[in-house]
Amino acid sequence: MALTFDDGPTSQWTPQVLDILEKSGTPATFFVLGEFVEREPEIFRRTVAAGHEIGNHGWDHSPDGMRAQIERCDRTMSRFGVRSRLFRPPRGLLGAPLLFWLARSGYTTAKWSLDAVDSMRTEGKWQGEDPRYADVAAGDIVLLHDDNAACVRDLPVVLEAVHRKGLQPVVLSRLIGLPASA
Repeated sequence: MALTFDDGPTSQWTPQVLDILEKSGTPATFFVLGEFVEREPEIFRRTVAAGHEIGNHGWDHSPDGMRAQIERCDRTMSRFGVRSRLFRPPRGLLGAPLLFWLARSGYTTAKWSLDAVDSMRTEGKWQGEDPRYADVAAGDIVLLHDDNAACVRDLPVVLEAVHRKGLQPVVLSRLIGLPASA
């Protein structure tokens, strides 16, 4: 199974997520926003130095001009020596033309199988049930967001469920059989 984090790095929450992951010896994949990489370069460097995998999540989480956002995020990451061909579309939305361009450009588009809805719960936008972390299974891709308190609160619960089931967290590229990208 793979733990993935979107929408960072953020100064308030990403360091806490990194601390939890380090304490548990858990690798993860971070889908970063280019504007936040520029805003929080030391946190981005720390994420990379810790051995976590990096993926592209666009520039600013807007659905507009996604191809240009992807390229801009790539340029920003490359200034830190990071090249990634993993991409996760903001909100999981992507049309056929962008999907075709991504494939033609050598990207692997990554979605998820278990959504923590942590950002939506933090923002009061979620009216459904809380996620059932006890249901995590081999092969799952867990989506969290390193930009909110619910993520920091839930991450130890997720890790406990993973370890109780004897699952081995790995970076996303390993789970899906790609060469490491960070």
